[in-house]
Amino acid sequence: MANNYYDATGVLVLDQVTPVITALFGGLKLDASYPGNGEVYIAQIAEDSGAHWDDVCEDLVALAQSLGLSVPSEGPPTMDDVLAVLSRHFGTDQDEDLQHLIEHHRFEDDSDLDALFLIATRLDDGHGLKEIRFEGCWYCSKPRLFNFGGDGSFISREFSVFGASGQVLDLGNRIRQALLIQNLEAAANLFARETQRLLAGITDETQRRQLQHRLSELLS
Repeated sequence: MANNYYDATGVLVLDQVTPVITALFGGLKLDASYPGNGEVYIAQIAEDSGAHWDDVCEDLVALAQSLGLSVPSEGPPTMDDVLAVLSRHFGTDQDEDLQHLIEHHRFEDDSDLDALFLIATRLDDGHGLKEIRFEGCWYCSKPRLFNFGGDGSFISREFSVFGASGQVLDLGNRIRQALLIQNLEAAANLFARETQRLLAGITDETQRRQLQHRLSELLS
């Protein structure tokens, strides 16, 4: 029998570790002392650590209580409940992106870095979180075909991007197949989709349009 695992490490780029950062990322083996120079270690290790939304919620409730805030709820407080209270405290309860997250995110099972980043940047207690850089790998206890790979995430206010090794294999194969039959239109569409995927990671719409225009000029 073969077992599959996923491990990942990365850093938070910020000014300092604060109670908000500890509440949100404490389940990811947060180490405020390493590597230093504005970077803080985080990790997700198979069968060892992970940031689950239930744990994050409990830590945020504890944070709210430490600030003298009550979290009203009919039962156990939910992420919606505690985020509503904390966002009012930090003056971000009218933030559209945060409200969209609260309304549409399920907050179940393992937490996701992009949601944690958004929450952290709207609950800034002096941490000044700027970026998350995270690299992971999945592997098998037996050398089975295509049971190994990696992925990477870069998350910031200005630009975010995600990539996985499987995407490279798929893209390379599809472009090659198009070139073999001289289907340059299909190959061009694949390049265009990949470029559009990268452009979609730019938060500012004006910058995105300007960069798209500049790319068109460079490729003409």
